[in-house]
Amino acid sequence: MTPTAFMPSPMAATRAVLLGAALLVLQGCGIVYKSTGDVLMGFGRSEMLPHMMADDDTRIACAAGEAQTPLLMAFERVGSNPDKLAVLMYVTAASCTDELSLEQEMRYLRAVKQGNVAEAQDARILQKRYAAISAKRQLESYNRLMSAFKYPKDGECPKLKKEFDQLVWMIGMVGGLQALMNDGIADGSVGVPRDIAAKVERGVSCLDNDEWWGAPRGIRASVWSILPMLAPANAQPWEELQKAADAGFRNGVRLGSAMYAMAAYSKGDDEHLRKAIRDFAKSDTVNAEYRMIDTMAATMISSISDRLWTEATGRRTPLGGLGTFWDDAAKSQPSINIDDLL
Repeated sequence: MTPTAFMPSPMAATRAVLLGAALLVLQGCGIVYKSTGDVLMGFGRSEMLPHMMADDDTRIACAAGEAQTPLLMAFERVGSNPDKLAVLMYVTAASCTDELSLEQEMRYLRAVKQGNVAEAQDARILQKRYAAISAKRQLESYNRLMSAFKYPKDGECPKLKKEFDQLVWMIGMVGGLQALMNDGIADGSVGVPRDIAAKVERGVSCLDNDEWWGAPRGIRASVWSILPMLAPANAQPWEELQKAADAGFRNGVRLGSAMYAMAAYSKGDDEHLRKAIRDFAKSDTVNAEYRMIDTMAATMISSISDRLWTEATGRRTPLGGLGTFWDDAAKSQPSINIDDLL
């Protein structure tokens, strides 16, 4: 056999060269994509997030969450780690379906008031569907939080040296609670673990309460009020919630006040609930750096007020009427003396 018998044909050699070149190109694309992803993650942390936190347009935040999350998560396929930003993006994306769920709840309440059974049933079904989507997104946010901080053991705190990490930790904790509540609305169809409440109650204690406007203690106290078995001995949930609300009013980020209202609404405590809404409406100090969180707290308060107004009157809170109630006029209306009119 001649030596040339072992030599590949020109066509085979060409194919080998092209295959090698293709592999190099693909490998190079992977490196480029990962570098792009790493740059995007860095830009998101240093520039995009501060810009979003300083804005007060929750609809833009909602749209950004739904539109940009797929792009962000796609870079995970090429080696970038989007977990921390994903915590924030999934929570903001869930705010879209939270709003849709609320609208269906409003429709349900109006239909019940009008005695329209079919309309009420249809609205309740849609409310549960949207709540299930929110629960999935919020649960994903919480799971990404655990992944980002290497699944800390129960009762242990992760390293939270940077302000960004602390913010991510707090929002992810709130997302876990929201997932649990929305799954309850959706009849447990998502399967959110019930022990998240206890984990959140312990997890937020890793944050400095004063640095974060009293919100960590407010989150814990809201859990205590709803699930007393998780409260420490001699705990006073309403006192703690009031302290959290007051701290939020002073610092211009009223998340503690929103937690106060959520706890009162969940408990069916009308006296505390009306106080929370009125106090929130009277406060006007806003921290420009965290305007978005304060606006989201305002949305939570407004949503609860709308539920109360719609259930009582068939319509939501009047424009500019947050902090007022449908029966206020009857209580404060001065009596009219007919003789004076005559």
